[in-house]
Amino acid sequence: MAARPRKREYRHLPDYLFFDKDRGVYKFTLITGTKKTLGSDRVMAIAIAREYNLRMRPEKTPSIESLIRESGGVNGEAQPFSEHIDRIMERAVKDEQPSKSTLDDWNNDAARVKEFFNNIPACDIELEHVNDYIRNYHSESSANVQNRKVSFLKKLFSYAVDESLMMDNPATRKKMRRVDKKVRRRLTLNQFLAIHAAAEPWLKTAMDLAIQTTQARLEVSRIRYSIREPKEGVCGCVWFDQEEAGIFGTLYIHRQKVQYKEAAHVAIPIGRALKDIIDNSRDNVASPYVVHRLLEKRSNPISKEVNHPTQVAPDYLSRAFSELRDRIGVAAELPIKERPTFHEIRALAAHIFEKQGVDPQARMAHSDAKSTKIYTQNHVEWVEVPHAEIVYKAG
Repeated sequence: MAARPRKREYRHLPDYLFFDKDRGVYKFTLITGTKKTLGSDRVMAIAIAREYNLRMRPEKTPSIESLIRESGGVNGEAQPFSEHIDRIMERAVKDEQPSKSTLDDWNNDAARVKEFFNNIPACDIELEHVNDYIRNYHSESSANVQNRKVSFLKKLFSYAVDESLMMDNPATRKKMRRVDKKVRRRLTLNQFLAIHAAAEPWLKTAMDLAIQTTQARLEVSRIRYSIREPKEGVCGCVWFDQEEAGIFGTLYIHRQKVQYKEAAHVAIPIGRALKDIIDNSRDNVASPYVVHRLLEKRSNPISKEVNHPTQVAPDYLSRAFSELRDRIGVAAELPIKERPTFHEIRALAAHIFEKQGVDPQARMAHSDAKSTKIYTQNHVEWVEVPHAEIVYKAG
């Protein structure tokens, strides 16, 4: 039903304001239906009525603010946040240069953010939206995963604040969930030797490289037999023309987890132990990678982490180690989540080096390294660690 037109004498007054001739005062109708007396001062009554309507009846009261908002805002802040995601992602990727696996995670999260904030203006986003987003997509996820997703929102919103799309970052007000400490037990040398004795040759090689270099599965799987010179994103050996004081060359490791820190570039002298591991890994399989295996039949596509059919994917390396551990009964008395994984070889190596009086930090690509020499090659600074070896009786 159409609203009844106002009387001619009230048409110059704001909506819901009228003049009571009998009492000589202005009266105003609130959104509750209650009528309030605003006094006899016409100018004051009109001002109060206009301000009230602007705040409490914005859909019926045109204003500069409402018109700007309908236009998308001064900086686009009134547009749905989803419309800004692509541009913000471009900035974030350019600024932070994430690894491929991290970028894949970001892209998946960005697609969810686009979907969730499809009709929510950037300037209207509050903590309640952050909570709803986590409940909608990650209610069953672990505390660690939920915290990572909040951190991703925090990242996007920080760029939005920088572009004047938001007044503040509501994700910073989100309380992070408590993350339980790792329950996984450390790998002992005896456990290492037991698994090593039962391992296939390629897995033996991977374990030997991990314990001598203190590197993780990704770096171990990327070590090449020979490279011409050290460079970004490559792990491999540069050999001397002849042995120099028991050193045969240098193994260059670019650790991906800390790839944009100075400590990520590690140069490890190749002594007798490392050379024997590399020499013993050679077989009739033509592969550029020290850790390699030839599959008779490949039913699944090659992992994105490898670039040669003989290269062992990091995930497969971890899985093969754990499956062998369980098959021979190492740490069988522990729940699966507490049993040591391939990654624990890194901690075992650090422990043994420390007992030998060798600082393991630089070798592990930690930024608090001591007793190291830094030199520059091809505009990249490499941290050269002292020569050191772990002696163990391998099966």
